[in-house]
Amino acid sequence: MSSLVKNSFREITVNHSLWKHEFLTRCRTSNLCLQDVQILAVQMYKFSKEFNRILASILSCCQDEATQLVILENLFDEMGQGDVNQSHPELFRRFTRALGIDDKTLAALPTAPETLALIETYLRIPHQYGYLAALGAVCYASEGIVSSLYTQLYTGIVGSAPFPKEALIFFEVHIDVDDSHAAKLAAVIEPHIVAMSEEDIKVKLAIVEAMDARVQFFNGIQRQISKYSQYSFFPDSLLLLNS
Repeated sequence: MSSLVKNSFREITVNHSLWKHEFLTRCRTSNLCLQDVQILAVQMYKFSKEFNRILASILSCCQDEATQLVILENLFDEMGQGDVNQSHPELFRRFTRALGIDDKTLAALPTAPETLALIETYLRIPHQYGYLAALGAVCYASEGIVSSLYTQLYTGIVGSAPFPKEALIFFEVHIDVDDSHAAKLAAVIEPHIVAMSEEDIKVKLAIVEAMDARVQFFNGIQRQISKYSQYSFFPDSLLLLNS
């Protein structure tokens, strides 16, 4: 994969409208309140806990052994490298507990339609476009943007209320680690992509669809924030948001 092709993939994400989203602008300017963060956290968790299934879905479509190993290494990291207490869903639950949302409530809260659409987009892509395109979506529209995206979210989160360092480890891990995941994924995609080939087009389509779905995810966050302003915040009011 030439640098021209790599850059064409990156340009899709860099120039995407996601970065101009009102919610991210509010994060960058530390203009979130605690209720905003609670709503964000619930929906982020609903997506994050499905990421293992997304990787497994790609793995199920992949026949290349070297690529299977890279996917498995990524999946192993997501699962805490065998330590359930260090799995990424568990790290995220430390954050939601610090927000006053217990695990039982978190599990009971519904997945917003926009969040469900984001999950379903990632689960659909490997079956629609093939494993290379799905890896491209994860590489460039997920792992490749997570450091920047989560840095912006982190700014908004810590500006909303004081949190113990332990509660924020999920974000710190993703800000520090996912660039290496992206590099490894790019390396396995590289030998298979030629500019303007069918696979090149499929990867670009997958990246765009994943980025567009991420915009809709944040649209959902904004929709719920507008809706919760009708209620005094307490856990049951979160249930109302998705009704």
